[in-house]
Amino acid sequence: MSIRKAREHLDLAKKQWDDAAVDSWEPEEPESCVSNVFYAYENLIVAVAEANGIRWKRNHYDKAELAASLSQQGKLKTNIRDLMLHLNDVRKDISYGEPGSDLQNEDLYELVTDLEHMIDDVEEIVSEKEEAAKGRYKKS
Repeated sequence: MSIRKAREHLDLAKKQWDDAAVDSWEPEEPESCVSNVFYAYENLIVAVAEANGIRWKRNHYDKAELAASLSQQGKLKTNIRDLMLHLNDVRKDISYGEPGSDLQNEDLYELVTDLEHMIDDVEEIVSEKEEAAKGRYKKS
């Protein structure tokens, strides 16, 4: 658990957001877009956990529960637990070759835009922790 790892996960989420944004443009690639959004959210949750010294598990469901916990603790503005569980279900349908109506009903632009806002929130959290860490090192 470290600020450096938090930054790495945040940077990976930004890359996934960028890929998802491209996938949301015409011609749309909804399967790839939804998968990238899902994994970006997971990386954002891990970034917040790492920044706060909170242990996390690699399981998708545990990360969704961690999202709820971080929100309840006031460490994250938005509780994205239900969204993560939904996106995981859609992602699994895609992986198993059965993308259904859930995928067709996704507003890709909205997914990407909401993710961008969450990235901004997590960037603020990680940056504050980085600045606090720099201040501690200067005093030593």
